[in-house]
Amino acid sequence: MGAIGLASRGAKVVRPLSEAIRAADDLSQDGGEIAVLPADPAATARLREILGTPAPAPSEDALAVVALTPGHDVGPSAAALAHRRRSGGGALAIVTGDAVERAALERRVLDGHRLEPSNVAHVTSLDDDGADRVIDAVLRVLGDELIAAGRRNPGLRPAIGRILVTRASRRSAAVGALPLPGVDMPVLVLIQIRLVADLAALHDRPFGAERAVEALAVVGAGFGWRAIGRSASAFVPVAGWAVRGTVAYGATRAIGEAALARLSAGHELIEGPAIDKARPLIDRVTAKLRR
Repeated sequence: MGAIGLASRGAKVVRPLSEAIRAADDLSQDGGEIAVLPADPAATARLREILGTPAPAPSEDALAVVALTPGHDVGPSAAALAHRRRSGGGALAIVTGDAVERAALERRVLDGHRLEPSNVAHVTSLDDDGADRVIDAVLRVLGDELIAAGRRNPGLRPAIGRILVTRASRRSAAVGALPLPGVDMPVLVLIQIRLVADLAALHDRPFGAERAVEALAVVGAGFGWRAIGRSASAFVPVAGWAVRGTVAYGATRAIGEAALARLSAGHELIEGPAIDKARPLIDRVTAKLRR
């Protein structure tokens, strides 16, 4: 089947893709704000660097995060966290130091402030592995606001990108393993395009319905997102006896990893010549989509 025929078949799933992409864009707009509260100046600056949080204080319902160090007066910080929590926002105190120092800081944060142990995360320091633990703790509190948080706080993007790729790959594996010939491919396409849309929104580059049509056309034509195609060979199992679920997992992970690498480096997802060849069909389908 030629490029236009494959892309035409893909066009039949444009509307579900459009809805999925709109959902990805919506998730990137609301919530996910983080307010780094002042405490020890050096620790506060380091925490802001880890998260990539902009300097202006976000709204009152933002997740309030503060880094506390041994010897620092935690009273004002704990009171500010408690106020944020009463106002409907999240609250997270990052306590640092050795085990004894962190236990003491936690007691001082919790005593009399109506905060709970879930509002406290322990790290030895804010460097090396400690920085990764800070990000993990923040992501646990953010819950469903990961994409919006990553869009606003660039330091979170690598970790969130890995989460999105892994989730989509696992969903693809489940779909690919189902004994439903002819059904799995449209669903896998939907999962993969939604993954790319999520990653684009995460990097503050909304994918948009028209870009989804371009992606379908290019993938259908076989000349592909060239960088994605090159990366896929390193991930997708090629053995003839490979389990369908493994193939689906590997294909989705290849697309996600390559898209994530390109977005992280500031590149476009889809490049010129392939788009030019499929442009007439793209224009027709996107015109229908607008109507």
